[in-house]
Amino acid sequence: MTEVRSAWPTTACRSDAGRVRTHNEDLPVCDADAGVLGVIDGVGGQAAGEVAAGIARRVIRERLLRPLGAPPDRVREAIALANNEIWKLSEDHPEYDGMTCVLTLAVLTDRRLTIGHVGDSRCYKVTAAGLRKLTHDHSPVGEREDAGELTEAQAMRHPRRNEVFRDVGSGHRDKDAGEFIEIVEDTLESDAAILLCTDGLTDMIDSAAIERVIRDHAGDPQAVADRLVAAANDAGGKDNVTVVYAEGPAFSAAMRGAPPAGPALGARPSKPIVRGVRWIARQHATWLAAGILIGVAAALALAVRLGGSPPSATRRTLAVGESAPFARIMDAVAEARPGDLVLVNGGTYAERVSVPDGVDLMARMPGSVTLRRPEGTSGDWVALTANGPGAIAGIGIASTAAAPIAVGVRISGADRHLRSCDLDGPMRAGIELIDARGASIESTAVHISGGPAVSITGGTDIRIVHSAMVRGGAATEAALSVKGTVRLALWRNVFGGYGNELLRGLSAAERDELFADAHNFVF
Repeated sequence: MTEVRSAWPTTACRSDAGRVRTHNEDLPVCDADAGVLGVIDGVGGQAAGEVAAGIARRVIRERLLRPLGAPPDRVREAIALANNEIWKLSEDHPEYDGMTCVLTLAVLTDRRLTIGHVGDSRCYKVTAAGLRKLTHDHSPVGEREDAGELTEAQAMRHPRRNEVFRDVGSGHRDKDAGEFIEIVEDTLESDAAILLCTDGLTDMIDSAAIERVIRDHAGDPQAVADRLVAAANDAGGKDNVTVVYAEGPAFSAAMRGAPPAGPALGARPSKPIVRGVRWIARQHATWLAAGILIGVAAALALAVRLGGSPPSATRRTLAVGESAPFARIMDAVAEARPGDLVLVNGGTYAERVSVPDGVDLMARMPGSVTLRRPEGTSGDWVALTANGPGAIAGIGIASTAAAPIAVGVRISGADRHLRSCDLDGPMRAGIELIDARGASIESTAVHISGGPAVSITGGTDIRIVHSAMVRGGAATEAALSVKGTVRLALWRNVFGGYGNELLRGLSAAERDELFADAHNFVF
């Protein structure tokens, strides 16, 4: 895999629920070392779309990490295996009926690029010559756009834009079935980049705007991913949006030597001309923003008439860390308003954080941010508290004997989602859910001693999926402690070292029902 790392050394991804939907049913796949990238868009509404996307990501990664067979065969088999597992689950469980996903997957072997594609997500290749779409939309509108019958602008506004001909999971399929998986083979040179995205991006901003963002931020993949998602949200954010981006080591230099997007003019424009063009572009953006604000004002008026809470007019990103506007997370969240994202650069932060309603808290790089308690402080210490909707992703919480944390994360209220977090050390409880509604814990690792990994008191529609709870040291509680009447779902989790003390507060019948066909692994 040496060639993979040298040709494709820098990658980044970003996934966001958008400005309208409360759940994010998109998932990225971003494994540069294995040469596997992808975007998955769950279909089915609320939890079902998330479940389909989660199955697809897990199955695809498991298959592609086994380098058996030619790349096109590996890609076909991975997608077909995911399709059939999604279909079987929906057949066995009526609550998942109709769940599917669409996806675009890219595998890099040496410098050869193999793409597997089903649906209306997309893969683009970017070079100094411009942006080129490698995949075809499997949709009535996408086919007409690819055939030249519709312009890009017409396709973006078409009422049938969200219909698709192909999906992953609506029926049993063989990997070689016709009209199922589109395979595209290309190359990825050191001076090229690749962008994979869901339709939440391409339905909101056109290819020229996408290319402009990539050119402006070439050399900083995370900035490319962040700015593309922000642009989709600034344009309305009507859908979940996911971006996976990677560039070769010579791409940035190639972009600096390339003319700006647009008709070829022979020589490169002078800097004053470039500044003038950007000024004009900003004026167009201003008029677009004005139109959006008019729509937002109408929505606000309607919300007031209906007695609802008006959403934030614009989503802001408040950066935290060295050389960022905020040195402490608590200062950024104090400034944040509903709809904002607090984005934390890597480091250890000796503070506790209370996340406001409607605010997302995320690590710029999952696993790079750790919360700990300052030594010398007294009293019970809850590292992270959240009450109300939003996401918390990529945050680590470390408790030690010298600076013990009583509770790692405490969640109450509705629609708060914890993803890709890591809790370690002595704690009274790793995660506390108190009267939480529609909350989820996903891809999170809890390795604590002294108390339960997750303590749940009351609540409804709580989901714990793809997470690991491993007993550490002198644990005196079960992995899960449940009090009161709770509606809980467990799916594909790992429980280690708890013996018979896996669940506390539930009867044997309730435990059996909870674990029936949930594919959890206990050791």
